[in-house]
Amino acid sequence: MKECWLSQQQSGWGGFVLKEKIKKLKERLKTWNKDQFRDTFKKYKKIEGELNQLEVNLANRQLSLQQMIIKKQLQDLWIATQSHESLLRQKARVTWVKEGDCNSRFSHLLVNASRRNNNLNRVWINEAWIEEPVRVKEVARLFFLHRFQKTDQHRPRLDSIRF
Repeated sequence: MKECWLSQQQSGWGGFVLKEKIKKLKERLKTWNKDQFRDTFKKYKKIEGELNQLEVNLANRQLSLQQMIIKKQLQDLWIATQSHESLLRQKARVTWVKEGDCNSRFSHLLVNASRRNNNLNRVWINEAWIEEPVRVKEVARLFFLHRFQKTDQHRPRLDSIRF
């Protein structure tokens, strides 16, 4: 990243130079990602298939030393799975940010569940539940009125001091 950033000698005003450097860095990061991680789903499926084959072999007989080493190397399945799931989560977030949530049944269920969780339907006061909406509102109003009311405290004055 540092090499890519420093290798870009662009002329122009600051904002344009920054935009061009970020664009080149983005291209370089995409190439690096493909080289390093390739297709995570294919990698996951390949490792899963190899592990399943080793398990089948193990059921019939004991694994050789070579097969045990291969099995140990294939334990990377968990890491590959996690990276694939992480990639899917990131893509889902990006899609949601770009397109917003679709007008689906699922999104309506989420909104309604959130609304239910945020509602104040009843309040526990003096060993009893108060459920009437008017009384719940009044209790909440009085609580915050009392909580944030300015108290009458004697505060010293600095009338005679010059600043």
